[in-house]
Amino acid sequence: METDIKRKYGVSLHYQIRLKIENFLKNSDFSLKPFPPEEKLAELFGVSRGTIRRALTDLVNQGVLYRIPGKGTFLNKKTLSTEKITIFSPWSFHKEPNIIDNTYEDVLLRALRKKAMERNFTLILKNLCEEEIEFLNTTKESIGMIVMNPKKSQEKIIRRISSFSIPAIVIGANLKRKDIDYVASDNENGMKKAIDYLISLGIKNLFFIGGSPESFDTYERLESFKKICKEKMIKYDFIVFGSDTNWKDETINLTKTLYKKGLPEGFITGGINLSLHLYEGLKMINKKIGKDISVVGFDDFPICRILSPQLTCISQPLELMAEKAIELLVRKIKNNDEEKKQIVLPTELIIRNSCKRR
Repeated sequence: METDIKRKYGVSLHYQIRLKIENFLKNSDFSLKPFPPEEKLAELFGVSRGTIRRALTDLVNQGVLYRIPGKGTFLNKKTLSTEKITIFSPWSFHKEPNIIDNTYEDVLLRALRKKAMERNFTLILKNLCEEEIEFLNTTKESIGMIVMNPKKSQEKIIRRISSFSIPAIVIGANLKRKDIDYVASDNENGMKKAIDYLISLGIKNLFFIGGSPESFDTYERLESFKKICKEKMIKYDFIVFGSDTNWKDETINLTKTLYKKGLPEGFITGGINLSLHLYEGLKMINKKIGKDISVVGFDDFPICRILSPQLTCISQPLELMAEKAIELLVRKIKNNDEEKKQIVLPTELIIRNSCKRR
């Protein structure tokens, strides 16, 4: 294996190592043998073990290598021969080899993986940062890219990928711009359905809990919430937690504070985790959901049906979002001159028993 690497401006050591390892594997037979351990590779390349771990983690995430605990790391030769699509996310995909524990992103990623595999693509998972994006555009190691749930502070990166020769799709963010392809859900209409339903139950005082002001979804939901409540002339208030705060503690403290000041008649939460924390917080102050307080939450996952009471949800079509994103990307790969498309899919209000007529 060629192990000579040089420090280059704008190109990380782990990138160079990953490419050399992948090139070596394409021309070698490691199908029945474990790959050399990290410490051995670190010695061969003259770098730290952490740099080697990052390179191997990239290869594991893209399916080129796989790990068997207690036995070692092995080559997946089938993956080496397939075309690759890179998925970028700003939400820390591979701080560790496993995908982060986030219900929304986990479900969306599984759906993307399923749709990509149906078309014989291999997915490479990477953190969304300028270095990663520029590297992909330079090396052309993938035939297309999907940017999943970008942050609002990453407008510069979004503008860059709109000019790339590599086809790129954004999923999970309604960018409201015409120079890039994206697939998103209709947060505004979903919020309107939730508020209209709660008003129909006689509720006239609402509170919105959002997570992360960096999220396009959170921003759109909050702005829609304020706009619709003003139009309907009902009392409202809101809070958005920072990305780096403990949402569970913040939500529980919020319920205690509101209990002292006066609880709203209904809550709308910006995601399943916030809904779960709100359930716990209201339980701690002895308030019964569906009797004392009404709750509607964004996202419908299996846990919503086993909560007590079952959660009324604004369901996003995550499977369909993934399907449309892969379809659109394939069309762009075949014809990169195709006109930019913006697909916004409808949401659905699923009524259960977490809300009650007043």
